[in-house]
Amino acid sequence: MLKAERGQFAFIILTTLIGYVGVTFWLNAIRASWPIWIVWVLIIIQLLLYILIFSTSWGRSKVLGLNTYLGFIIFTILAVLGRIENWEIIIIPLTIIVMLVFSAVNKKVSKDGLFKNVV
Repeated sequence: MLKAERGQFAFIILTTLIGYVGVTFWLNAIRASWPIWIVWVLIIIQLLLYILIFSTSWGRSKVLGLNTYLGFIIFTILAVLGRIENWEIIIIPLTIIVMLVFSAVNKKVSKDGLFKNVV
């Protein structure tokens, strides 16, 4: 069960990250020359993809048995910090790496039966 959820988490994060990076590069290329309404639609899509990265990570942290409120606060702070001064270049990869490490640690712990209530 946890392995399937880990695969689903990795798929969602990777596709969202590819979409976010693609929309970001596209926005940087067209921002000055395309109509403003298209640019704003792409900005909204970019923001939704950005939020999806952190909400998916928060959902995965709940599955891993981490404190729900603390996880929500941490991922909210990371999301806000990422939008300040273009820190998303550091925050997004850091969040993904930390969640993959937590998933790997949970794999070891779940074999010992400590997370039976999570499954």
